[in-house]
Amino acid sequence: MDVNPGDRWQNPETCADTSGGPPEAGGRHPRRLISALGGTAVFVVMAAAFGLVIGLGRGGPAPGQPPAAQVSPTVTQTAAATATPYPGKPIAPPYTPPPTAQITSTVTAPAPLIVTYDPSQQMTVTSPVRYVVRNYQGVLVGTVTVDQAAAANGVLASPDGSKLLIGSRLVFDVYGHLLSDLYTAADVSALVQPIWADDSEHLCGITYNDDAGVVTGALLEFSASVGYRTVADLGPLDGSDQGWSVLACSPSSDRAVVWQSDNSQSEYLVIRFSTGQVVATHPGSTSDQGPGAARHDGSLVAIDGAYGITILDTATGQDLASVARWGGLGGNDLIGEALAFSWDGSRLLVESDIAQGGPRWIVAWADDTDLVTDQTLISLGAVIPLTSGATMFIQETGSPYGAYFLENDGTLQTLPAES
Repeated sequence: MDVNPGDRWQNPETCADTSGGPPEAGGRHPRRLISALGGTAVFVVMAAAFGLVIGLGRGGPAPGQPPAAQVSPTVTQTAAATATPYPGKPIAPPYTPPPTAQITSTVTAPAPLIVTYDPSQQMTVTSPVRYVVRNYQGVLVGTVTVDQAAAANGVLASPDGSKLLIGSRLVFDVYGHLLSDLYTAADVSALVQPIWADDSEHLCGITYNDDAGVVTGALLEFSASVGYRTVADLGPLDGSDQGWSVLACSPSSDRAVVWQSDNSQSEYLVIRFSTGQVVATHPGSTSDQGPGAARHDGSLVAIDGAYGITILDTATGQDLASVARWGGLGGNDLIGEALAFSWDGSRLLVESDIAQGGPRWIVAWADDTDLVTDQTLISLGAVIPLTSGATMFIQETGSPYGAYFLENDGTLQTLPAES
């Protein structure tokens, strides 16, 4: 399905619920094709830090905190809008950014934090969008309010909840301070939505070029406050279904995983983050199945298929397990697709009929056990893996909007309503 580029972030949750409301904090973008230049299609699947922060159901964007001062020696400083774009792409005319997104915050607690859309708010066509912020004990520590026009363009939380990427370009911390504008770093017309690295200080994105009908791309790394560098060149691609999606970006493990689709076939590129060298390739499913998901460090990939999800070890190329869940709406069963791993990689979030918000499961994939399903709760809404272990935060999207921790031992802890 081709989508107008202006619709890119209209619901960056997980395709979980397209019935309305802003995207979930740290939400994942729907499985959509973004029309690019010359009919090229760029696949965009937003996962906050590659499946680290996933928002499902009706909801919105996410949070931030000051970035680290460490910068790669090869980083290009973003001094002006005339910064050099991807090689071969003409210099873009001077870019005048729109007014700064209006953000207010009552948060003073340090990261790590959990940021989710407040489903209890009464929305109007002009009202700002409110997010609730909790610490890792589940205690409410404040709220973040975003102007509705800015929220409509998508808000994505860093894995530790310390920063917000708004509209694929503006980086704020969760305390309401503007940190950087990514569009001063690359050609505004060619940068596909960046996603957070697992260190919550950097982002990765794809820029593409289709000069003379040849589609090429590049994987870029951004500092949240300083600049960017080209990690690796990608392509060229042929056919009518070309595209890329970044699934994992991990400076600490020196690994990135990029899903690449070409002529209805796809493959996973495992890239050494420091050098840009492709160290392994693994075949994927047909492109209409989508890219699946990856663990935050790129060590595991969940490959969507017509009859189930295959868990792949990217270092050895070994298939570790298979997960098949079927469900849908209106009596039409569809195979479940992978949305995100827990931080330790032991649990996988799965959803069927993601375009319409079908049933969801959190599965311990090693023994193919359902830990939580939509039948367990009123609705398996926002699901946010914490940045350690297997614990996942869950927020229901139906009244009374319960909040829970799926603990490391598999038990479901109900958080007090007043928290």
